[in-house]
Amino acid sequence: MTSPATLSRRKGSKPVDLVCSHSPDVLDYTLFLSGIWLACALAISLKLLGPFFIVIPVGVCLAYAVLRQTVPPRLLAVYTAFCLFIALLSRYGLMPDSWQVYFLQEAVIRQIVPIVGFFAVAWASKAYFRRRLMSGNPFFGAPVFLFLSLVVAPAVMFQQGVQYEGAPPGATMLILYGSLLNNIAIAVFFIAGSIFLTNDWRRYGGILLLLGFALVSPLGQFKVLAVTIVVILIGVPGRLVAIALATALTAAYAVGLNFIPQTFALDPNAGIRLAFISDALASVADTYGIGIGFGKESVQWRYEIPGFLDFTFLPDTRNITHARMLEILSTGIHNSFLQSMLRTGVIGFILIVSAIAAAFPPRRLPRGVRNHASAVFVMIFLAMFVNAVLETPLQIVGIAFSYGYLTALRANAWAEDAEPVPPNGIEMQQGGSWRT
Repeated sequence: MTSPATLSRRKGSKPVDLVCSHSPDVLDYTLFLSGIWLACALAISLKLLGPFFIVIPVGVCLAYAVLRQTVPPRLLAVYTAFCLFIALLSRYGLMPDSWQVYFLQEAVIRQIVPIVGFFAVAWASKAYFRRRLMSGNPFFGAPVFLFLSLVVAPAVMFQQGVQYEGAPPGATMLILYGSLLNNIAIAVFFIAGSIFLTNDWRRYGGILLLLGFALVSPLGQFKVLAVTIVVILIGVPGRLVAIALATALTAAYAVGLNFIPQTFALDPNAGIRLAFISDALASVADTYGIGIGFGKESVQWRYEIPGFLDFTFLPDTRNITHARMLEILSTGIHNSFLQSMLRTGVIGFILIVSAIAAAFPPRRLPRGVRNHASAVFVMIFLAMFVNAVLETPLQIVGIAFSYGYLTALRANAWAEDAEPVPPNGIEMQQGGSWRT
């Protein structure tokens, strides 16, 4: 994709029209793109991989990052290391207790794998995009990503008979276009690129796709994302929009915690989410901010909402298998930030918030690039704020892919300030064209 050259922040510097100088090599195709393409093509059906998920894409992404000798996202690395430490304490029963009543040692591994996977994919994505940004071609292969994400993935899910909350497979496909599963998150990354970094038919096609998904899916998160991108597109600075949205959602949840029954009456889905968060905060208080660790449940088995019948969220343990029990214990509270606080305490919460904030787009980027990065940041924040992203392989690949891009963009921007700019390198972040 190509955009008109934007003005450099340096006086007297001339925009440079960059032509892709480096195509992906064998490592890119075998250890990174293959794993991302697999996640795009399978979406929810990624469950078919089972334990093999540890090898592809997690293992190959980790190998790719190491071979590229790229510095990992530092704060995310610290958070991951802290989670591993908490998991070790959990394994030997050294974490404090709250209202949770079940614990399985096998669940510790199941719950920590997505966190390690998020780190591995994000690190590999940073390594990949640093090379792509240096070549002036960060959106290489966009048609392949979009075809796999928007055509192949729904076809595979339909063939597998995937259903969302009882909806038939056909309706489920439309609903999930508004989700932020791996395939949709990656598709949005490229669609937003066409919207903010082109001036031809791809911009209008991207807008139509985005609005179409928002209309056919009842999921509110995608509608918020679509409105956010439109607001940025009409001229409101992307960084400002991202900050305003994060502040508004946080304030809404803080207020809503005082009106759970009333919220449940208006919207049971929103009400039960607030009940989850309320219980998580109670656990954090019970453990004096340390957290409950891994291997335990995050949500209660039954919720009593004043004025309503008891809401049974999880089945009777006497009627479920051991494998189903492991899956149930990994049910998150639909907020990755507070999920981290629940399991790893206040320290873990501060680390994950800091890690996500570290990917916030820097001001020094050209306007189009900055607005695209802001839209991607909003997508990441929304996914983590309304879903337990770090608890499920079905989202970590797409969100980590986008997170790695933002950290690479930020790293290249800092590198540009620290050293002279090569004629075919990072200068594109100031005034060059983006070409695929």
